[in-house]
Order: sequence, then structure tokens, then C-alpha cells
Amino acid sequence: MADKKPMSEPYTGQLTSNAKLFSILAYFGLLWLLGLLINPDKTCPFVRHHVNNGILLLIGFGVYSVLGIFIGRIPFVGWLINLAFYACLIFIMIKGIVCAAKTKYFNIPLVDGVKIVKE
Repeated sequence: MADKKPMSEPYTGQLTSNAKLFSILAYFGLLWLLGLLINPDKTCPFVRHHVNNGILLLIGFGVYSVLGIFIGRIPFVGWLINLAFYACLIFIMIKGIVCAAKTKYFNIPLVDGVKIVKE
């Protein structure tokens, strides 16, 4: 884990014209596929980092939708737990979009070391 990046480290390499756009789109559901498949510079570590975050966030929303059904059945506190989990996912999504727009790296807490896409 020697290549672990700090939470908001700015990207210092050269970006292509659409790299920032593909990095932002990675946080919107299945649009991470655009950054992975259509991006002309498929080896850009900045885009690949945000695509990885987009995949992890999509998995998080999937887990939320399945577990939310069962957690929501808990009387009185189930909806509070669901609301808190959903608010955390939305906050992570917004934080990732802002960091991608500012050309900074962003690591999702708790799943920081998980790499689905190699950089």
C-alpha cells in the first residue's frame, strides 16, 4: 500500500480535455462505464481512480437497497437507520463529484484499500 493517496491530494499529471468530465460522470450510477470504456486515455490514473470510486459507490447503493428492505422493518428506528445510511451515500457521492471537479483524488472511507480497477 505504498501508493496510497491522501484524502484530497491534487492530481499533478496531465489531463486530457475530457478526463475531468469522465471523472465526474463516474459517480452517477452506471456512467462509470464511460470513463472505463470510452475514455480516449484509458491509462489516466486520475480517471481510473474516480471510476473505481464510482463502482464502489454503486455497490454501496445496491447493498443499501437490499439491506434497507430488512432494516426498514425494525419498528421506530429502522427508517432512521435507512435515512442515515442513504445520507452518507449521497454525501460521499457529492464529495467525490466536487473532488473530481477540483482535480483532486478522493478516497471513500471504510473501503479505501479496495481496488476494482487498476490504476
